[in-house]
Formats: sequence, structure tokens, C-alpha cells
Amino acid sequence: MSVPRFVGYVLAAPVLVAAAELTAAYPATARTPSPDVTGLLGLGEIMTAAALPGTALIAVEVGPDGTVSCTLPPGRPGYAGSASAAELIAEELSLPRRRVRVPPPGAGARAATVTVRGAPHPAVATRTPVRVAVAVARRRLLEAASATLGTPVAGLRLAAGAVTDDAGRRLDIGALAVTAASASTIAVAVDLAPR
Repeated sequence: MSVPRFVGYVLAAPVLVAAAELTAAYPATARTPSPDVTGLLGLGEIMTAAALPGTALIAVEVGPDGTVSCTLPPGRPGYAGSASAAELIAEELSLPRRRVRVPPPGAGARAATVTVRGAPHPAVATRTPVRVAVAVARRRLLEAASATLGTPVAGLRLAAGAVTDDAGRRLDIGALAVTAASASTIAVAVDLAPR
């Protein structure tokens, strides 16, 4: 089974800010149903598609202090989605969990939230867009480190919040936040590793 290619963005900002767009992952043409429906859509894909209207609000920001923050769309109250997103970001960026900040959706605002019966759980609905935004951020961090160190991206590793090369040179992701940023919004195609 092939993993779909997703489109994410590096947003115009003074530090690295990456966001996700999932609509490019779903083909415009519909498949004809067959007796074997197992290959059409899985539950996770259905939940992700249901969450598409709010995915434009998911962004991952790498700050100069080396912390990574994520903005989730407003939705159900609670910490399940934010805790799951924080763990996912820490894992995908090989970053200590203490350096990831994900406030609960809608935190800091007294916006009314609507609970829809059968709506996807926040942790499931945000999983793919967070992974896409993190994949874009990871790629930009490695490219910035490559340009700074003069080492090809293939010779770099991201671990414990820093990029290192085979010679042992190390750059914290916070030091790369400005270099990896962009003055204009750029579309970036990324492939997600199977999980």
C-alpha cells in the first residue's frame, strides 16, 4: 500500500512556521466501489477527511529558544488532542517532550465549542495534519543545517533537539529557526513514513 504524498507549507514568518494542507492527498476522481471495500478508506482517513475544514489552522513553529509550539484548531474541550500532538511532535522531531508546547484547542479564548455526535476524537483528527506540518519543519531544519554546515542532508541526523553531522558538529534547532524560515509562503510536498 502506498503512502500518499501530502502538501505542507513553510509560512512567511521571522522564524520557521510550517502548516499542513491535506486536500492534495485525496484524489479528485472517485473510485468505483467493489465487493472488497477494505482498500477504499480506513477509519483514520475518514476521520482525517472529516477534520479537513479545521486543518488550515494547524501550524508548527520552531522558536529561537529551541522550543516547538503547535496551534490546533478549536474543537472539543480537553487535553487529549494537545497531549497527543505534543507527543507526536516530540517523536517526529526527535525532541525532548519538555521542549514542545501545545496549548489545548481554543486555549486563551472563550470561544464557544460545539461537540458534534460522532465527530472525530481530537487526537485522531489532528494526527495527520500535525505529521505533515512536522515533516515540513523537519525538512527545512535539515536543509538549513546543510547550508550552514556544508554537509549534504543525507549526512545529517536530528536527535535530542539538534542536528549533527558525521564530523560531530552540532546545531540546536533553535539556532536554525531563523535560517529555516521564509520571507514568503512556500508549498512543500512531503511523504510520510508508514507508522
